Amino acid sequence: MLVYLMRHGKAERSATWDEGRELTVEGVLQNRSVIKKLFSRSPIIDKGFVSPFERAKQTAADFHLVFPGVELEETRLLIPQSDPYDVLNLLEEKQDHHLILIAHNPLLSRLFSLLVDGTTEGARQVETSNALCIMMDIIAPGCGELKYVLSHD
Repeated sequence: MLVYLMRHGKAERSATWDEGRELTVEGVLQNRSVIKKLFSRSPIIDKGFVSPFERAKQTAADFHLVFPGVELEETRLLIPQSDPYDVLNLLEEKQDHHLILIAHNPLLSRLFSLLVDGTTEGARQVETSNALCIMMDIIAPGCGELKYVLSHD
Protein backbone atom coordinates (compact mmCIF):
# COMPACT_ATOMS: atom_id res chain seq x y z
CA MET A 1 0.00 0.00 0.00
CA LEU A 2 1.16 3.51 -0.77
CA VAL A 3 0.03 6.28 1.56
CA TYR A 4 0.48 9.89 0.56
CA LEU A 5 0.26 12.54 3.26
CA MET A 6 -0.30 16.12 2.11
CA ARG A 7 -0.44 19.12 4.37
CA HIS A 8 -2.24 22.21 3.14
CA GLY A 9 -0.31 25.33 2.20
CA LYS A 10 0.19 28.51 4.19
CA ALA A 11 -3.12 29.59 5.74
CA GLU A 12 -4.50 32.79 7.23
CA ARG A 13 -3.22 33.36 10.75
CA SER A 14 -6.67 33.85 12.19
CA ALA A 15 -10.32 33.58 11.39
CA THR A 16 -13.55 33.59 13.34
CA TRP A 17 -13.14 29.83 13.77
CA ASP A 18 -10.28 27.48 12.95
CA GLU A 19 -12.34 25.36 10.56
CA GLY A 20 -12.91 28.41 8.37
CA ARG A 21 -9.28 29.51 7.96
CA GLU A 22 -8.46 29.77 4.27
CA LEU A 23 -5.25 29.49 2.31
CA THR A 24 -3.31 32.62 1.52
CA VAL A 25 -2.41 33.35 -2.11
CA GLU A 26 1.08 32.09 -1.26
CA GLY A 27 -0.42 28.90 0.18
CA VAL A 28 -2.41 28.24 -2.99
CA LEU A 29 0.73 28.69 -5.11
CA GLN A 30 2.71 26.41 -2.78
CA ASN A 31 0.08 23.70 -3.08
CA ARG A 32 -0.07 23.92 -6.86
CA SER A 33 3.72 23.59 -7.07
CA VAL A 34 3.74 20.45 -4.92
CA ILE A 35 0.76 18.91 -6.71
CA LYS A 36 2.52 19.49 -10.04
CA LYS A 37 5.65 17.76 -8.68
CA LEU A 38 3.54 14.89 -7.41
CA PHE A 39 1.85 14.53 -10.81
CA SER A 40 5.26 14.36 -12.53
CA ARG A 41 6.04 11.23 -10.49
CA SER A 42 2.98 9.42 -11.90
CA PRO A 43 1.82 8.28 -8.47
CA ILE A 44 -0.62 5.46 -7.92
CA ILE A 45 -3.54 6.96 -5.98
CA ASP A 46 -6.93 5.23 -5.88
CA LYS A 47 -8.79 7.24 -3.26
CA GLY A 48 -8.36 10.25 -1.01
CA PHE A 49 -9.59 11.47 2.33
CA VAL A 50 -9.76 15.14 3.24
CA SER A 51 -10.26 17.12 6.42
CA PRO A 52 -13.49 19.16 6.38
CA PHE A 53 -11.54 22.31 7.37
CA GLU A 54 -11.60 24.95 4.62
CA ARG A 55 -7.83 25.08 3.94
CA ALA A 56 -7.71 21.31 3.43
CA LYS A 57 -10.76 21.44 1.15
CA GLN A 58 -9.09 24.18 -0.91
CA THR A 59 -5.98 21.99 -1.20
CA ALA A 60 -8.15 19.03 -2.22
CA ALA A 61 -9.85 21.14 -4.90
CA ASP A 62 -6.48 21.94 -6.51
CA PHE A 63 -5.44 18.29 -6.17
CA HIS A 64 -8.65 17.18 -7.88
CA LEU A 65 -8.01 19.49 -10.85
CA VAL A 66 -4.77 17.59 -11.55
CA PHE A 67 -6.05 14.15 -10.46
CA PRO A 68 -9.72 14.21 -11.53
CA GLY A 69 -10.07 10.43 -11.36
CA VAL A 70 -9.31 10.23 -7.65
CA GLU A 71 -12.43 10.13 -5.47
CA LEU A 72 -12.03 12.40 -2.44
CA GLU A 73 -14.10 11.93 0.71
CA GLU A 74 -14.29 14.31 3.66
CA THR A 75 -13.75 12.90 7.13
CA ARG A 76 -13.42 14.40 10.58
CA LEU A 77 -10.76 11.75 11.27
CA LEU A 78 -8.33 14.22 9.65
CA ILE A 79 -8.93 17.35 11.72
CA PRO A 80 -5.82 18.75 13.48
CA GLN A 81 -6.36 17.15 16.91
CA SER A 82 -7.50 13.72 15.69
CA ASP A 83 -5.98 10.53 17.02
CA PRO A 84 -3.43 9.08 14.55
CA TYR A 85 -4.41 5.56 15.68
CA ASP A 86 -7.91 6.20 14.31
CA VAL A 87 -6.33 7.12 10.98
CA LEU A 88 -4.22 3.96 11.15
CA ASN A 89 -7.47 1.99 11.51
CA LEU A 90 -8.81 3.76 8.39
CA LEU A 91 -5.66 2.75 6.50
CA GLU A 92 -6.12 -0.83 7.61
CA GLU A 93 -9.74 -0.82 6.38
CA LYS A 94 -8.64 0.59 3.00
CA GLN A 95 -5.42 -1.39 2.59
CA ASP A 96 -6.45 -2.58 -0.88
CA HIS A 97 -6.09 1.02 -2.08
CA HIS A 98 -3.33 3.59 -2.49
CA LEU A 99 -4.52 6.63 -0.54
CA ILE A 100 -3.85 10.32 -0.19
CA LEU A 101 -4.72 12.05 3.07
CA ILE A 102 -5.03 15.85 2.90
CA ALA A 103 -4.95 17.33 6.37
CA HIS A 104 -3.14 19.36 9.05
CA ASN A 105 -0.63 19.34 11.84
CA PRO A 106 -0.27 18.19 14.51
CA LEU A 107 -2.11 15.14 13.13
CA LEU A 108 0.04 14.60 10.04
CA SER A 109 3.36 14.86 11.89
CA ARG A 110 2.12 12.48 14.59
CA LEU A 111 0.79 10.07 11.95
CA PHE A 112 4.07 10.25 10.00
CA SER A 113 5.99 9.33 13.18
CA LEU A 114 3.54 6.53 13.98
CA LEU A 115 3.73 4.98 10.51
CA VAL A 116 7.52 5.14 10.17
CA ASP A 117 8.86 5.11 13.75
CA GLY A 118 6.08 3.30 15.60
CA THR A 119 5.41 6.16 18.02
CA THR A 120 3.40 9.37 17.93
CA GLU A 121 6.06 11.12 19.99
CA GLY A 122 8.66 11.25 17.21
CA ALA A 123 10.35 14.38 15.95
CA ARG A 124 9.19 14.00 12.35
CA GLN A 125 7.51 17.06 10.86
CA VAL A 126 5.23 17.54 7.88
CA GLU A 127 5.73 21.13 6.76
CA THR A 128 3.13 23.24 4.96
CA SER A 129 2.60 22.20 1.35
CA ASN A 130 4.56 18.98 1.75
CA ALA A 131 3.54 15.71 0.14
CA LEU A 132 5.07 12.50 1.49
CA CYS A 133 4.93 9.03 0.02
CA ILE A 134 5.07 6.15 2.50
CA MET A 135 5.10 2.51 1.45
CA MET A 136 3.52 0.01 3.82
CA ASP A 137 3.50 -3.74 3.21
CA ILE A 138 1.99 -4.25 6.66
CA ILE A 139 -0.42 -1.70 8.12
CA ALA A 140 0.98 -1.34 11.63
CA PRO A 141 2.97 1.19 13.67
CA GLY A 142 6.57 1.47 12.51
CA CYS A 143 6.04 -0.59 9.33
CA GLY A 144 6.08 2.31 6.89
CA GLU A 145 9.04 3.27 4.73
CA LEU A 146 9.36 6.88 3.61
CA LYS A 147 9.91 6.87 -0.16
CA TYR A 148 10.07 10.63 -0.79
CA VAL A 149 9.05 14.11 0.36
CA LEU A 150 8.00 16.86 -2.02
CA SER A 151 8.07 20.51 -1.01
CA HIS A 152 7.16 23.74 -2.74
CA ASP A 153 10.75 25.00 -2.89
